[in-house]
Amino acid sequence: MKIITFLLKFISLTCLIFIYMMVSCFVTIFSKRSSRRKNLCLNCSYFSKIGLKFLGIRVKKCADISQFQNKSYFIVSNHVSYIDILVISSFFPASFITSVEVAKDVFLGTLAMLGGSLFVERRKKSRLIKDLETVSDVLESNLNVVLFPEGTSSDGEKILPFKKTLFRAAIKHSVPVLPLYLRYVSVDGMPVSNNNRDLIYWYGDMKFFPHFMSLLKLNSINANLFILPEISSVSKSSHQLASIAFQTISNMHQSATHM
Repeated sequence: MKIITFLLKFISLTCLIFIYMMVSCFVTIFSKRSSRRKNLCLNCSYFSKIGLKFLGIRVKKCADISQFQNKSYFIVSNHVSYIDILVISSFFPASFITSVEVAKDVFLGTLAMLGGSLFVERRKKSRLIKDLETVSDVLESNLNVVLFPEGTSSDGEKILPFKKTLFRAAIKHSVPVLPLYLRYVSVDGMPVSNNNRDLIYWYGDMKFFPHFMSLLKLNSINANLFILPEISSVSKSSHQLASIAFQTISNMHQSATHM
């Protein structure tokens, strides 16, 4: 039965990814430059919703999302898997900030580029300053930007310290920070634990394709998306913003862990 599930998902997702790439290329060619990234993000959001259904991932929103859809945000979230991107994108059309290392990956880099992602180089100060300006320009165009401020995905045991530099983009245009907390609660009907979390979580030295192939064998994944109170960026430093966002998400992590 698992072989049939795997084959159906593999074929369906292969077709979905192909169609996504074709539509994204069409959007890239025929959109005006001023609206191209926004249209790519909207397209990515649409296909993310379909992708979640194909993967058997059900997400419970722990807030009324309609109140957050009329303005742009600098969205920050914890990060444990590439699935996080599908979940967040399905609710918030946004440009995701990712590393230049992802851009170098032919498959993942292409998918990210066609989804309107921003690629930043954190290790070089001169390049980071230039990337910061790009992020600021995207926020100024009234498009959501998503940052995983931990800088990498983790095993979910704790929230890693936040890198603060890119919070300056929110401050520059007085864009509020919207913290999210994403928690995967069950896989194939069993609560997520240390024994099965790596079926979902992708971190450290895990290879993408072997992990993704294993993911396709799963029947269902349930997750909760907590939309936490927005944080004003007015009259705050990047250090203050990062600290408040970190504490907000860490507190939610502690609460959710003991639910």
